[in-house]
Amino acid sequence: MAIIFDGKSFAKEKEVKLIEEIKRLSEKGIKPKLVSILIGDNPASILYINLKKKAAERIGCALEVVYFPQDTSMIRIIEVINEMNTNQSVHGIMVQLPLPRNFSKEDRDEIINAIAKEKDVDGLREDSSFLTPTVKAVLEVIKEATLYLPFQPEAHANGLSSSGRDRPLDEKVVIIGAKGFEGKKIFKVLKEMGYEVEGVDRKTPYRSYLALPAQSYAVDGGAPSRGDFTGQAKNADILISATGSPGIIGKDEVKEGAVVIDVGSPKGDVKTEEIMKKASFISPVPGGLGPVTISCLLENLVEAARR
Repeated sequence: MAIIFDGKSFAKEKEVKLIEEIKRLSEKGIKPKLVSILIGDNPASILYINLKKKAAERIGCALEVVYFPQDTSMIRIIEVINEMNTNQSVHGIMVQLPLPRNFSKEDRDEIINAIAKEKDVDGLREDSSFLTPTVKAVLEVIKEATLYLPFQPEAHANGLSSSGRDRPLDEKVVIIGAKGFEGKKIFKVLKEMGYEVEGVDRKTPYRSYLALPAQSYAVDGGAPSRGDFTGQAKNADILISATGSPGIIGKDEVKEGAVVIDVGSPKGDVKTEEIMKKASFISPVPGGLGPVTISCLLENLVEAARR
């Protein structure tokens, strides 16, 4: 029976540490402040911002929401971002994605790149000073999984720690689908760490990315059909799914004893109940990666304020 990762409890532990750091900053007259830019009225975006705002309030950070109607001009949005870039009381700036359909990918990139890299706490710029919170959360979950899984002698023989905090790098990671920047960044970071990583997308069924440098991996962003990825998924020691297609990962896609991380949003990609007896460790949706991602965002904010 799989262990279910409790992201809420894990995030609370991180918040306790952040509260102490914020107290130390307050003694220096510094209160971390995040500005979240919301364009349009996407209900999911509003929900996510409210969750971030509540988390920020719990640890003593300020979160200001700057709202723009869907028909706001790019010039006006960039103008406000530039004002925030020069505002010394603002330590972090992020734009809530996805943007309304009337904004192109080029518009999205222009808005993101208008944010100063030292304030890009969401880590979306290519040259950002911060790692994307979702990527940080995935790494945290992988580390947490090792606390519950058997120690593997071959990992120790390869020079890895026997403390249970390091995952053997010869284990295979398969990333099913992705959403924009996050999929690319998860792939890139794990590849750079030395993992054997394979990416699957809708347009390239059964294509292996193992031989490609991390920088060359392009995320399709769409949900693959089951026929495209079942074979690869069943070979994954660590299966990461970020297609945004509810229930696309079932028992037929999971290897016995695999670690399964659901990055689907707003509903999970993984049929958690169905894979309970097959996986060894599951980070589900809801309650898994989401709360940890928010705490990682606030961690980046506190680091930005400290700098």
